[in-house]
Amino acid sequence: MSRRLRRALLSLSGCVALLVAANGTAAASGSAWQAIAAVDPVVGARLQPHQGLLSTPTTITTPLPADPVGALGTAVSALSTGVGLPQDATAAIGSSGLSAEIAGRVANLLTAMTTCRQVTGTRFEAIPTGLLPLVLKTGGSLDPLAHAGIKACAEPVWRRTVELQLTLDDLATGPATASCAVPGTADLDLWPVLRLDGSTCGDNTYAHDYMLLIDVGGDDTYRNNAGGNMVDLNFSPAGSAVTGLRGTGPAQGCQRAIPGLTALDCVPAVGVLLDLAGQDTYGVKETPDHDTGCTTDPVVRRMMTAGAGFLGVSVLRDSGGTADAYTGKTGSLGAGHIFGVGLLSDDGGDDTYSAVRNSQGFALVGGFGLLNDQAGDDTYDYYMPAPIDPSAPNQTEGAGGVRDDEGEGLCDRIPRFVQGTANVLPGTTGVLIDDSGADSYHGAFAGEFVGPIQNPSTRAGSLGFGNNQGLGVFLDRATTGDTYLVDGEPTVVGVPARGDNTTVLPGNDSSGSGLGQGLFIDQ
Repeated sequence: MSRRLRRALLSLSGCVALLVAANGTAAASGSAWQAIAAVDPVVGARLQPHQGLLSTPTTITTPLPADPVGALGTAVSALSTGVGLPQDATAAIGSSGLSAEIAGRVANLLTAMTTCRQVTGTRFEAIPTGLLPLVLKTGGSLDPLAHAGIKACAEPVWRRTVELQLTLDDLATGPATASCAVPGTADLDLWPVLRLDGSTCGDNTYAHDYMLLIDVGGDDTYRNNAGGNMVDLNFSPAGSAVTGLRGTGPAQGCQRAIPGLTALDCVPAVGVLLDLAGQDTYGVKETPDHDTGCTTDPVVRRMMTAGAGFLGVSVLRDSGGTADAYTGKTGSLGAGHIFGVGLLSDDGGDDTYSAVRNSQGFALVGGFGLLNDQAGDDTYDYYMPAPIDPSAPNQTEGAGGVRDDEGEGLCDRIPRFVQGTANVLPGTTGVLIDDSGADSYHGAFAGEFVGPIQNPSTRAGSLGFGNNQGLGVFLDRATTGDTYLVDGEPTVVGVPARGDNTTVLPGNDSSGSGLGQGLFIDQ
């Protein structure tokens, strides 16, 4: 029995279990977009252009290239050259033993990714360095129409990622939860473009950034960009065909916002991570580096990781139905910033999600961010690093939290914007969709937050909250069993607090503010 068939049977059994639940309630039906549009047609209309990203393809429609192995070599060369590290991987690919079918599917994906990287490169080069502070906070004078190509190329990348997964699932003969090789795959390390772990399925720790990383099995730890499109080109693995701009060693990436971009600690490119099996760890807390002076608590050092797209496209797809742990800092776990698209999709298992702020289906300044968990009893939370000096006011040294985006950064300990939230500009859309399971949610509302070009309300919320013209959508599709804790959620007369089997519509401070829209639905 193939891994793909086994997963389909598990999914079917889960649906049956929901339908015959002891309380007699029916499982949610129809697509996520249909469920949202039925509750609020206006929000549904705003989400309609993203329908292709809100669902997971179930069939393969993209044909293989005529010369799969040759197409793969061409795609690797194009992406590597595009980021200024040209290489010819023809010999390495030819001697790897990679099957034509797998090579073709990987080539299709890399070709779509090349289109996205070209759009991103053009748009990034068009931003004067001196305007970066304004652009990061408000979008500056950027024209949304000029960046439409980013969202246009996101859907082909998403589709081809899942088509590669479906192909690998069909070939795999072992249990979905076991560490097992997939026939026709091989091990390839073509930094910074492609890392394929296909023959050993060991428990890997990934310390270097890749634009495309494919792992077919094992309990893996991702200390790198984890599918984020902000790629560290400075540090390569030892023995790589091309050497990092600053040498070899583990990736460090952007730990700071504007200074990190101007110093090229990381560059916006394109990122995809596909992990097929195993209990995986995305993001690891470490002793603070850039955040030293704010806290001594362990933190994820990097920004924009784990399905985070900055001015570009990022996809993190984890399948296998196992319990995974996702931990981020800011702008992470399915987040889009500056017209970028970030997707985090997990197909099952009792997963945990945690970040400091601006994460878990979050969008900022024209971006689109989505976190979609398809099954399992999941836990969504945030963490806030403790202060060195408990008496220190916020945004002073020792105040706790992590540094904000202002220059080298002030210590910011205000929790906000997690789990289906968006901030700044029309078209900015953050979505969290959980399809099934008895889930636990912990978010926060901040009444003292004041953002850029702030409209009347100064609130910054969580769980379906749109601010400064942004749209934040939260949808939990399980019929019962979810729990909610929302720190500081304001009481609004006639409006229910977020909870199981509850809907909070746009139009009040607990769902949307600053001319934004927020929609919370627990079915």
